[in-house]
Amino acid sequence: MKNILSAAAMTVLLGASAAYAADTKVLDHHVANMKSGDLEAVLSDYAPDAVVVTPAGMVSPNGVFIGKDTRKLFSVLTSKDSLPGNKTMETKYEPLSADTTLMRWVQFKGTPKEVSGYDVFVIRGGKVVFQTVTVNAAKK
Repeated sequence: MKNILSAAAMTVLLGASAAYAADTKVLDHHVANMKSGDLEAVLSDYAPDAVVVTPAGMVSPNGVFIGKDTRKLFSVLTSKDSLPGNKTMETKYEPLSADTTLMRWVQFKGTPKEVSGYDVFVIRGGKVVFQTVTVNAAKK
């Protein structure tokens, strides 16, 4: 599994282009549908063989979702239990290359429930092919 992730990371780094024209239209669609809890619309943004890596234990023990397994992840993340956080989510995009974007996000901003993090998306042909999810440590 480490080799798959290392290969994906190298592809992201080596595939960087000088022209930073990230596809934020896909990300705008993704965020809007996460906020509304529309599972099928969220899944429509992902390539059939997409890889999504989350913190271990967030939804599964190893945190790696490949292809059809992404349905399990996004079923949890678009569920009625997740919607309150999703609806409050604020995002900022930082293009890293022609196909790679860093998305910083925060939910419940300015409240005791605040949670933040960042995702790195690789988008090719109008579909997410790779995504990592990082959740920042809670403020004490």
